[in-house]
Amino acid sequence: MIQKLRTVTLTNGSIKDLTADCEQINIRGSVTLHQEIRVKKISTHGHSSFHSRVEAQILNSTGSCSIKDFCEINEVKSAGSLNMRNGRITKLNSSGKLAIEQNLQVEQFHAVGFVKANEIEAKHFQLKMSGGNEIKKLIADVIHVEKDTLSISFLKKKLNCKCIKGEQIHLSYTDAEIVYGDIVAVGDNCHIQTLYYTKNYSIAKNAKVQQIIRREKE
Repeated sequence: MIQKLRTVTLTNGSIKDLTADCEQINIRGSVTLHQEIRVKKISTHGHSSFHSRVEAQILNSTGSCSIKDFCEINEVKSAGSLNMRNGRITKLNSSGKLAIEQNLQVEQFHAVGFVKANEIEAKHFQLKMSGGNEIKKLIADVIHVEKDTLSISFLKKKLNCKCIKGEQIHLSYTDAEIVYGDIVAVGDNCHIQTLYYTKNYSIAKNAKVQQIIRREKE
């Protein structure tokens, strides 16, 4: 026998008094939530915005979702547009648009599409771009950036960064001021101003790196 979660379905309006024993929220339509949310699962289709802290095990979002305060979520799946202020997530899968206003701490980050972020800290970071992307500061143990070959887009598929820092870094179609890494592969169509490495690096023929500096591992 499968235990069903106590579920509330919201279809529109501004919600300030959700029942305390609710375990799952389904949003179907345009809904604004003003109180702190602590649930097992959030499923949102349409337009949802959360104005206070959000804690959940699972967030499934299709459509447009905005989290304006801190969030702590185990697993996020977003197909559409997701805007976050700052938060901690274990596993994030995004296809579509993802925006991080401040800082996101995440273990597994997989995105296909567009990412605009101030700062992302991850263990594993993978981005397949279908247009222009911007991340001011990207820190991760393992970083893979490439263009999405499945999407047909006439937009320039590029990642713009001020600073990228990691252990194993594989970049393509990336413009960055500074890249710090142990092992760095600078792939196709990259423009890097300064590359710092501790073990080794490689640069593709059609990539440009202005200066390369070897460093001792800190």
